[in-house]
Amino acid sequence: MASARPLLAQVDDSPLDSEPLNSQSVDLSPEIIEGSPVLQRWLQEVPNVLEEIRNDPSFRTRVRVGYAQVTSSDDGSGVNVGVEDLFIGGTGLTVSGDYFAGSGGFSGGGAQLRYYVLPLGGYFNLAPVVGYRHVEGESYSTSGVELGGRAMLVLSRTGGADLSLGYSVVGIGGDQTVGLGTFAVGYAITPEFRLSTDIRRHDADGDNDTRFGIGLEWMPRF
Repeated sequence: MASARPLLAQVDDSPLDSEPLNSQSVDLSPEIIEGSPVLQRWLQEVPNVLEEIRNDPSFRTRVRVGYAQVTSSDDGSGVNVGVEDLFIGGTGLTVSGDYFAGSGGFSGGGAQLRYYVLPLGGYFNLAPVVGYRHVEGESYSTSGVELGGRAMLVLSRTGGADLSLGYSVVGIGGDQTVGLGTFAVGYAITPEFRLSTDIRRHDADGDNDTRFGIGLEWMPRF
């Protein structure tokens, strides 16, 4: 601890826009510097910590595979796969996609673009949604543009735990439109994997279905 005090004193006394530290200006051995990526980074450039906290995403990309059951039909079960929130660059724009291969006439899938309008490092965010989707049930089938919105509440950062709520409409302007409501919860069991559950509600003309799913999600590190 004593060897680190000169470094802390220099950081405290230096403005955030000062010149980066260098190995000659700190009283630390080369072995300590070589073993600390954080110190190496600060010696190269003093980071803007507040800006990083605001913009470093509080949730991560998830790759999911699972099982889903349509509660209104004993035959409506199948496999659900998908990718959630694949970030495009350092922006709030993400790509998501999913597919449900079910029995009993139930199937569907699609892709979405989401743009999170609040700082990505926050615990709450909102995103308009635009995409294309196909939805098929026992008595309805439609394909077309998907428009809607999504809200996300992060309970524990970097994928530890979160919940999301979304609603969208598919087939606007076509012969048949279907409203899709989604509520999902995820909880990490390891740094790379987590369990997820979701409830999806399909509101078609004269026909409603509810689908319950459970899955395993992998959170890759890019």
